[in-house]
Amino acid sequence: MADLSTYLPAIGIAGAIASVVGLGFTIYVLCVAKDARRAAEEAREAALSGTRKRSLIEDLEDLRRMIQQVGTLIQQEEWMAVHMQTAEIVGTCKSAMARWGDGLTIETRDGVVTAGNLLQSVAAKSSEYGDRELTMPEKNKLTSVYLRATGLIHTALGEARRLEERDGDNDAN
Repeated sequence: MADLSTYLPAIGIAGAIASVVGLGFTIYVLCVAKDARRAAEEAREAALSGTRKRSLIEDLEDLRRMIQQVGTLIQQEEWMAVHMQTAEIVGTCKSAMARWGDGLTIETRDGVVTAGNLLQSVAAKSSEYGDRELTMPEKNKLTSVYLRATGLIHTALGEARRLEERDGDNDAN
């Protein structure tokens, strides 16, 4: 049998090579794990973003429906109901923008707040009318304010849907 001391340098070299290969493999696995973690975080963020946009769309749809009800109540001259409904709309506008506003452009976000303010002015006017019949200019002014608020909410809803569709197309790719 050969002397073990003749193999010691070869064993040392083989051990050093195995250590370097092991270190290289460890670094590779660490890089892959970091990439996997980053991908998982991005997927999580995309999923949360999609959920947030759907929730924004739902809030804006609720606002749209409530504003349509105000239009009907104005036509029927149900001023107490107009006042109550507009108060709810103003609160919902503020809540939606505080919660989801960063999903919209500043201009659109301001438009939703403006719609709430417009309807708040409708509520203030509705309390003045009481049981009397509106003049045609008064009714036209209320209708005009109502339509402007409706347009602002529709703009926000369209933007939120566009963002959801665009993000949906990006997720599909």
